Amino acid sequence: MKETLDEKDMKILEIMLQDSSLSTHKISKKTLIPVTTVLNRIRKMKVLGVIKKYTVEVDKEKLGKTLGAYVFVAVDNNIAKATGGGKGGLSKKILKHPFVESADEVTGNIDIIVKVNTSGIKELNDYVVNTLREYPGVTKTETLIILNPNIK
Repeated sequence: MKETLDEKDMKILEIMLQDSSLSTHKISKKTLIPVTTVLNRIRKMKVLGVIKKYTVEVDKEKLGKTLGAYVFVAVDNNIAKATGGGKGGLSKKILKHPFVESADEVTGNIDIIVKVNTSGIKELNDYVVNTLREYPGVTKTETLIILNPNIK
């Protein structure tokens, strides 16, 4: 039987999505739900797999990663399969690189969209030309530089 989340669970989750570092006490104050209830519901959501992990959001500029880009990657799946698990295996390899924020398999003329953060054009070029294009199965890349990140 699949357990569903109720309104209280969703309130707690919404607060945690805004700031996962908040204590159960602070979440309790914001939601007006008792602390023990908050703690038990968070545990329940972990057990259910709704909450998989807690993450940290970093200021990329303070880390010197001021240039973001999306790289569209076309893949010859036969070559990628023969050398390590097809597109899925390739996506996992790509994701391990420190410049890579995400690597998502998509439909259409491209196979994988890679989001990268680098210190500048030279570092981006070096990554695309000397690392990404060297993976077996990568047949073509197209790079789109992010001009105005996180417009809200």
